[in-house]
Amino acid sequence: METITVGEIIKAQGIKGELKIKPLTDSPERFFSLKAVYIGNTAYKVSHVRVDGFVYLKLVGIDTRNDAEAQVGKRIEIDRVLAAPLEDGYTFYIADVEGSALIDEHGERLGTITEVSQFGAADVFTVETVDGRVMRFPYLKKLLLAADTQNKTFAVYKDELARVTVYED
Repeated sequence: METITVGEIIKAQGIKGELKIKPLTDSPERFFSLKAVYIGNTAYKVSHVRVDGFVYLKLVGIDTRNDAEAQVGKRIEIDRVLAAPLEDGYTFYIADVEGSALIDEHGERLGTITEVSQFGAADVFTVETVDGRVMRFPYLKKLLLAADTQNKTFAVYKDELARVTVYED
């Protein structure tokens, strides 16, 4: 079974095991239609969902604050077949990007895409470079040469990348 990440658990909410989720989807309301989710390799039945900027999930089997706190930092996944269809103009999901090699137009490996953050105007890719530094850049169509989700590689124009990239100190 193939899964896709739809959220990240950011904290326990209350004392009865509710989870506060940062949604990693364009439509957090889609959580209302979910019957089950996965955390790691464990399936959980969804008991209750509410959305208020963040998504709050109550899962069967996570019944105390301690149970919920043990899940913080983990990701919420669903069966990939339940993923929302890609909107026009989009060719991949965030889950397809994370873990991919970032290469330039000559095939030189620049690093590994470790995270994609959604900030509204543009998604921001975080990359651990081959020399161990952390770089970030906005996803811009003019930057992307090719995306190969099957082989987990994303090719970019190196000169254009240099114009928009920032590095952590």
